Amino acid sequence: MNALREGLPPLPPKMRDLPVDERGFPVPFFVAWIDGKPDHRIADPDKMAVCIEQNKCWICGRHLSAFKAFCIGPMCAITGTISEPPSHTECATYAATACPFLTRPHAKRREAGMPDNVRDAAGNPIKRNPGAVCVWVTKRHRPFRVGNGLLFDIGPPESTQWFAEGKAEGEAKGKAAGKAEGKAEALISLLSGRFGAVEPSWQEQIREADLVTLERWFERAIVAPDLPSVFNAPR
Repeated sequence: MNALREGLPPLPPKMRDLPVDERGFPVPFFVAWIDGKPDHRIADPDKMAVCIEQNKCWICGRHLSAFKAFCIGPMCAITGTISEPPSHTECATYAATACPFLTRPHAKRREAGMPDNVRDAAGNPIKRNPGAVCVWVTKRHRPFRVGNGLLFDIGPPESTQWFAEGKAEGEAKGKAAGKAEGKAEALISLLSGRFGAVEPSWQEQIREADLVTLERWFERAIVAPDLPSVFNAPR
């Protein structure tokens, strides 16, 4: 049995029965096993069916309650859709803080050795870190068919929590200054994911802004066509 990697967040109780891979990462329920080894890049279609038909968590495989969580990127927050079934809130939060793909800003999906019969997820999936990750908790969602597979309407949120590089917005800070600091770092990560490296002058402007301004820029950053458009109000 492999031991959990040092430095990971505490494993939620619901995930403690999951196997651990050779690197020390827990293997989510949905992961496909190829030649006896887990390949985290590939979702097992049979597990997808189990999660939908039996109301089970995408990450831990246990039964879900009324509240369901989706781990989504900025564009999914805009479209209200994702290609993965829901999870428990604590499982989705663990993914947002521990998954290498979601916590490393320059992470990209490794294509080497990908089996020939593997199809991309439905919709228009991105194959890199999205810049920022949201745990979107809802009580209403529904699957629906599209041309290349199955998507999920994530429904209206009961709550949302944004993360960047594995850290929650304003983590461990209860004051406005802490929230602004966390929002600034989340915004920089989001901009880096969308537009590439953010110049120091832009970073300085972001870190000096107040929370209201940061919230406005963050909303623009999700849909802006380029970096200057985030900071310049449309006419």
